[in-house]
Amino acid sequence: MVINRHMLSKKDIKKLINEVPWLSEVYGTIDEAELIKVSDVLEIYRIMNDAALVKAMVNVNNSNVSLMYPTLLAANKYPSLVKHYPVVQVDEGAVKPIATGADVMRPGIRELIGSFKTGDVVLVKSPGGRIIAVTVSLYNSDEVINMSRGKVLKNIHHIDDEVWRLMSEVHEHK
Repeated sequence: MVINRHMLSKKDIKKLINEVPWLSEVYGTIDEAELIKVSDVLEIYRIMNDAALVKAMVNVNNSNVSLMYPTLLAANKYPSLVKHYPVVQVDEGAVKPIATGADVMRPGIRELIGSFKTGDVVLVKSPGGRIIAVTVSLYNSDEVINMSRGKVLKNIHHIDDEVWRLMSEVHEHK
C-alpha cells in the first residue's frame, strides 16, 4: 500500500516548518521527519515518530485543492496545535456520524471558534473536547453563522479512514 518512504533533509524539514508553523511549537527542534508518499494525492509526514501531518488533494466545491492538515492523532495528543485552526464544536447527536465520516451539517454545530474562509481546514470537536474529524469549509464562517441548515464542512479525515489506518501501519512498521 505505501508507495514511497524517505527521510527529509534538514533543508526540507526547514521548508516544512515554514509551511506549517505549529510543528516547531509542538515538537521543538525537529531532527527527524519522514515523508510517506501513499499516492499522487496523499502524503503523510511522520515527525519524531508521530504520524503528524497530512498533505492531500481535496475536492472543494468542484475544484481540487492541496491541503496540509494535522492527523487526528496529533490534534488530540498536542492541544496547542488546535489553536492554529478554527474549530467547530458539535452536539452529541452529531459526534458518531461525523467521527465515522459524515460531513458536518449546520444544525449539528453548537459553537464556532475562530473564523475561516471557504477551503480552510477546520477541526471538529465533540462536546467532551476531543477532535473527532478534520474538515474543509464549504463556506466562510460568516455565512455558516447565518445558515440554519445544509452541509457546511466536508469531512476529510476521521476515525478509521484511509489516513487513520495508514497511521496505525506507520506506527507498527517503524
